Amino acid sequence: MSGSPSIERGKLAYLALDLPHKGQASYVHIHEVVDNLRRLGWRVDLFTPRPGTPDKPRKVVAKAYEYLRTSWQALMSLRTHDVLYVRAHALTWPVAMAARLSGRVLVEEVNGTELDLIVSRPWLRPLRGVLRWLYVSQYRRSHHLFPVANELADWLRAQARHDRISVVPNAANTDLFHPIDCEPQEPFVVFFGGLTDWHGVDVMVDAIRHRAWPGGVRLLVIGTGVRQALVEEAVRAGLPIRWLGYRPYEQIPGLIAGAIAGLIPMTNPLGRSSTGMNPLKLFETLASGLPAIVSELPGQADLVREGRCGLVVPCGDAAALARAVAELAAAPDAAREMGRRGAAVVRAAHSWRARAVEIDKVLRVCLAGAAG
Repeated sequence: MSGSPSIERGKLAYLALDLPHKGQASYVHIHEVVDNLRRLGWRVDLFTPRPGTPDKPRKVVAKAYEYLRTSWQALMSLRTHDVLYVRAHALTWPVAMAARLSGRVLVEEVNGTELDLIVSRPWLRPLRGVLRWLYVSQYRRSHHLFPVANELADWLRAQARHDRISVVPNAANTDLFHPIDCEPQEPFVVFFGGLTDWHGVDVMVDAIRHRAWPGGVRLLVIGTGVRQALVEEAVRAGLPIRWLGYRPYEQIPGLIAGAIAGLIPMTNPLGRSSTGMNPLKLFETLASGLPAIVSELPGQADLVREGRCGLVVPCGDAAALARAVAELAAAPDAAREMGRRGAAVVRAAHSWRARAVEIDKVLRVCLAGAAG
């Protein structure tokens, strides 16, 4: 979308029905977009459920209450806002439809498909058709869609039956994540993020057990999640893993400084990653001056190859991951050069401010169209 009209920035309601705690990728994404749009002059009201904590996740009834409370507040606020910005969710359907009926500009940020819900909550599989309809009917009525990957944009064009789509991937806070000179006591690689079913926790543990894993190199794991028992078991078994559990987001840059590489071995359960992956940890790893070792999935593999800022391994291949770690551990100068290139790529084009500028241009065009 070229240029933007001279229309003034208005008042925006941002609705996100995720239940993230501080430091989770969704929490970071939401608040970075909101904060940077505010810096550009938008008056943004954020409507999101009150988060749980990493050690005390909310029960189902409490989650349902938070969904209802947040949706009702957003619904009642529509008359005072020019734009409803939705982080796509099946249960945002009533508020999204109300926004269109009331003449508000509706835009949606799309981070995946209904498969994300089914992978994390398999009991929802019989409802896949209903979930798909709840999502797609919102997409078709949106003034604009913001998918996070090119492949997801292609999927959306087919589902939404329009081309009002702009790819806006994740990014990094380059004030927080930047290269830090550090000499670690022992060589290590790092994974930070949620220990979920698709983040390749089993692949990393199997890689450490593989004979190709370089001696003396430890894996630092920062995060919690449904697969943390696998990490705890590996630690008890004496594998070279240091698990820190949850750490405040602001501490992450200092903890990962000096690593040989950041590991991002995303997997593809039920094909949920085939629509493209640009995970937050990829941009934060590169911004920190670390080369990234990523799995062969659209989006992340493309960025690493084009920027020559890491290595790409086959999805789910523990042996290949072990060999990639060994390759970078044996060539520290080459690894540092990859890290420098990655940090430069993120500074140039993948900061959260740059993302907000892209979104701002689209929102102003949508407002101008609504006003006309």
